[in-house]
Amino acid sequence: MAYKHLLRNLSLSCLAAAGLITPPAVSQTFQWPEGKKMAISLTFDDARGSQATAGVPLLNEYGIRGTFYLVPSAVRKQLGGWQKAVASGHEMGNHSLHHPCSGNFVWSREKALETYTLDQMRSELTETNRQIQSMLGVTPVSYAYPCGHTFVGRGRGTRSFIPLISELFVTGRGWLDEAPVDPAYCDLAQLTGMETDGKDFEQILPIIEAARKSGQWLVLAGHEMADSGPQTTRLAMLRKLCEYAKDPNNGIWIAPVNEIAGYVKAVRDTINIPELVVTDAKGILHLTAEKGKGTGPQIQYMPKWKAFGWFGAADAVEWEIEVPRAGIYEVRMEWSVDDKEAGKAFVLETGKVSLSGKVPRSGGWENFQSKSVGTLRLTAGAQKVKFRPGQAFVSGALLDLRQIVLSPAQ
Repeated sequence: MAYKHLLRNLSLSCLAAAGLITPPAVSQTFQWPEGKKMAISLTFDDARGSQATAGVPLLNEYGIRGTFYLVPSAVRKQLGGWQKAVASGHEMGNHSLHHPCSGNFVWSREKALETYTLDQMRSELTETNRQIQSMLGVTPVSYAYPCGHTFVGRGRGTRSFIPLISELFVTGRGWLDEAPVDPAYCDLAQLTGMETDGKDFEQILPIIEAARKSGQWLVLAGHEMADSGPQTTRLAMLRKLCEYAKDPNNGIWIAPVNEIAGYVKAVRDTINIPELVVTDAKGILHLTAEKGKGTGPQIQYMPKWKAFGWFGAADAVEWEIEVPRAGIYEVRMEWSVDDKEAGKAFVLETGKVSLSGKVPRSGGWENFQSKSVGTLRLTAGAQKVKFRPGQAFVSGALLDLRQIVLSPAQ
């Protein structure tokens, strides 16, 4: 095997030893910065007046920055306060233009999600961002689902707008959820939000302790920030929470959602998380290494190259895919291989159909190439696609595989 390929294998092992990545079959331990044991984000919805007048000053006392999900019409009522909040480093998120929820809430009947379309939702979300940018000089990258509801329409016409949030924002946060966020696994468009309204610190502390034991990200969510009242995160509780989080002995990183999400994304670039592959806007399926599941005793995901490396004939990668339309798809492979290792057989298969070929030369392990290697007939619906060696080999390597691209044939 080429010397450079051995160095890659060694660097991968070092990353694994550091705890940043592990082989696919092993549960992953997420590493927070500076030895922290968990993360907390304090988030608040609706741009309620008490947030700007009482909540933000309290957080400023402790040097803690929160995330505030804004409705533009409410921002205008406390514009000066919100401008000061931005200057203090707090994150401003998007909470929609009109706060639409299910019409089962009578107060939302005139803006019921059951009457919305995805196009209408897109239009209102982009308008909300525009207005917040105009008023506060920042464009939100975080979103919170009003009432925690993630759908538009009703009955057979119901559609999730989570994919839209994933497209327009870095994160989307829920409401009244029952578990913290697992940073190594979570869908950033579906962060769980756990309620702080009406709770004493003694009620929240066990949740913090459980999240710390698991190395999780606890996204806390509230509304009013005052001494008492309905839908209120009480200031006395918040003081205790801030003091606890700032104590270095407790190992807590407390920061806005966008800051923690940025770190999570960066770390997750060093691991691969299998997930369902769906078509892009052009009907193309991108079977990237990040979304594949490595199987076999020696296969390894190499984060620096965002590719799987093959070290044995029993290794394979599988993808779960959703094919909207049956037909013939062109297969394009992105790979690298040392010229001395090139020429080994490979098979791409799904169901009873398969495509066979031999790994072409790429000019070296660091030189990735992209080339059409044939066609494959796919049926419609959910299915598995597997890439594996087409023959046994006892030494060397098959290739480094970055992705397989399946495009509808013209």
